[in-house]
Amino acid sequence: MFTLSRLIPSSTASVERLFSLMNSLCTPSRNKLLVGTLDSLLRLCMEADLSKSDVENVIDIFKKKDRDIAL
Repeated sequence: MFTLSRLIPSSTASVERLFSLMNSLCTPSRNKLLVGTLDSLLRLCMEADLSKSDVENVIDIFKKKDRDIAL
């Protein structure tokens, strides 16, 4: 039982940081990001030390990619 209790996180700070980051990426002008794109952006921002302008540049690159969907 003691071992199981050590697996439970003592803080929700990492989850709160993730939701905060997701809210900064999903703005009203970017509300149609695909799940895969959002996942990739979140991973980039979490794992790399990116400034806000770096994130904007990455989003611009994703915007310019051809899409395989018919509108």
